[in-house]
Amino acid sequence: MKKLLLLIDGSSLAYRSHYAFIRNPLKTSNGEPTSAIFGFARSLKKLSEELNLDYAAVCFDLPGPTFRKESFADYKAQRKETPEELIVQMPYINHLCESAGFPVVTKEGYEADDIIATLTEKAGRENVETVIFTLDKDLMQLVSDNVRVLNVRGSEMEWYDKNKVEEKFGVTPEKIN
Repeated sequence: MKKLLLLIDGSSLAYRSHYAFIRNPLKTSNGEPTSAIFGFARSLKKLSEELNLDYAAVCFDLPGPTFRKESFADYKAQRKETPEELIVQMPYINHLCESAGFPVVTKEGYEADDIIATLTEKAGRENVETVIFTLDKDLMQLVSDNVRVLNVRGSEMEWYDKNKVEEKFGVTPEKIN
């Protein structure tokens, strides 16, 4: 039986967790925001319970320029700044990941997507099955016989294999960019 690697797009999950409670944000008694931490913890718990993992990592973007931004000045120019309420929660989310046994992987100048793609390629060379947990449609291009994408909405788990990607997007995974 193949080993299973879970790669979590931590930046995407943190944003998603933060905005899930945007109308009714969670806070400590001191008023410190905790929505993203809570949502992130809940997702890690669900993934741990649902998947029989051999390996896992959570990949995050770091603040600062990336090689894409340096090559293309307008890269993500339309994207809003990260909310301060989320920024202050990130050290706690990193600590939560490490405490729960999910190593955090970052690299200056690279986005979480780039790290996930690199780790997915390496896992493929080692014949390790990979599950990518993300909402980022760009990562669908990595789906193959050994790689699936998992998306969770509420209690629903949505799996993307090669057939599901083609059914949903009308093209094979390698044509998504």
